[in-house]
Amino acid sequence: MKDVYLIVGFIQIVLVIFMQWQIYLKKIISTFALSSIIIAAFLFIDGAMLNSVNLLILGFLTITVRGFFIPYYMLKKLNTSYKEREPRHVVPTAASIIISLFLVVVAYIVYNFTLYNITYIKAGSIPIALILQGMFLIISRNNAFIQLIGYMVMENSLFLLAGYLFPGLPLIIEGGILLDLIGIVMISGIVMRLREDAVSNITEEFEEFKG
Repeated sequence: MKDVYLIVGFIQIVLVIFMQWQIYLKKIISTFALSSIIIAAFLFIDGAMLNSVNLLILGFLTITVRGFFIPYYMLKKLNTSYKEREPRHVVPTAASIIISLFLVVVAYIVYNFTLYNITYIKAGSIPIALILQGMFLIISRNNAFIQLIGYMVMENSLFLLAGYLFPGLPLIIEGGILLDLIGIVMISGIVMRLREDAVSNITEEFEEFKG
């Protein structure tokens, strides 16, 4: 199972770096959907090997909500009057990739000084690296959809953390449901803003989240 975890973790990091490099919204959303499906497959495999119903349910929630429903809903609600690419970056693309790689190193150092003394799993820094990259995706982009994806990348990393390092936690399912509901509420807020803009004939880019 360790080899599967390492492969999934490596793929997740590569996909997040690709999202940092990408400027087209549809490709970023599709990449996130692929990322979620891979996380769900890992949870299914881990749940089957550990005979854990919690992990199997979490895998089902992940592939249903994050792998299909949320990406489909976001793609469906993208208005053609808006540009399909993000013209402005808070952080330049090249710098974003370098910072993302640097965050992987930071996560490894932080993990080794904290959780490693509890788990004794050397590759346990991967979910922490994904959490940091999700946070960076939020603060480095102006588009609300991309910021939302950054938030959901952090959620997926927590599922990876729970699925491998702490598979016996009793609140995994409740936490997964809560995070999904928060994500759906955030998407609804974006859609409401989109409708308001359509009514007022505003064709600017989606505003970034405030607060």
